[in-house]
Amino acid sequence: MSKFLKTAIATAALALLPMSAQAAQTASIVSFTANQAGPNLTYVDNGAAGWSLSTDGTKKVLVTLEDFDGNFVSGVQADFSFLGTGTSFAENTNGDLWSQHFAGGTVSFISTAAFSLGSTNYAAGSNILSLSFSGGELSARVNGTSGNALASIPGDGFSNVTSDFLSFPPIQLTDFSISLANVIPGFCIGECGIQGQSSVRFQNFTGRGSGDFTAAVPEPGTWTMLLLGFGMVGFAARRRQVAAAA
Repeated sequence: MSKFLKTAIATAALALLPMSAQAAQTASIVSFTANQAGPNLTYVDNGAAGWSLSTDGTKKVLVTLEDFDGNFVSGVQADFSFLGTGTSFAENTNGDLWSQHFAGGTVSFISTAAFSLGSTNYAAGSNILSLSFSGGELSARVNGTSGNALASIPGDGFSNVTSDFLSFPPIQLTDFSISLANVIPGFCIGECGIQGQSSVRFQNFTGRGSGDFTAAVPEPGTWTMLLLGFGMVGFAARRRQVAAAA
C-alpha cells in the first residue's frame, strides 16, 4: 500500500470524528415519574455545612427506557435515589429567577421488578443507570408561596457511569434534569426579603420530582464509517510491520 494511500485513509478516519459529533441523535433514554403519593425530594439548608437536595432513602418511580436500537419500554418499576449537595448561596440570575450551584452528588435507578427491552430480559435489581456528578444548578422563581423548580446537571459533569442496558461509549449522556412540582411551602430566600440580600439560600422545602436523561449517539452510518476508517488504518499499520520484519 502506498504512503499516499495510507495517509489518505488516516486523514479520512480522523475527519470523521467531528462528523460523528455533528451527525448524532439526541433523545431521552431514561425518564421517570413518581410512583407514590407525596413528595419524593427534600431540600435542606444545613447552615455553614451547606445544603442538600435529596430523596429520603429511596423513592418508587416509574421509568421509561429507550436504547437507540429502536427498543422502548415504559412503566418499569424502580427505586430512585438522589443526593445533590452544595455550599453556594442563591444568585439572582434573571428577573425573579434564583439559582444555587451543586458541588456534586450521586443518582441511581435500580429496577424493582423484571422487565424486557427488545429481546433482552432484565431481572429485578438490575442497574438501570447509576452515576456520580459534579456541577449543575437548582433554580426556582421567588418570592412565592408555591411553584416549580428545576435541577439541571450537564453531562460533562458525569463520572462513574454504569448501566445494565446501555453501553458507554458509543452512547454519551448529555444532560440530566429534574422538574420539581407541588413544592411546599414554596420558594423563599432568607425571610423572603430578597431585595439586596447576599449570603442567603432557599429555605427548606419538599417537592415531587420527575425528570429525564438525554443522550447523543452517532448515526448508525457515521459510526460504521468511523470504525471502518480506523480499521483500515490499523490494517495498513500491520502490513507495514510485517513488511519491515521480512
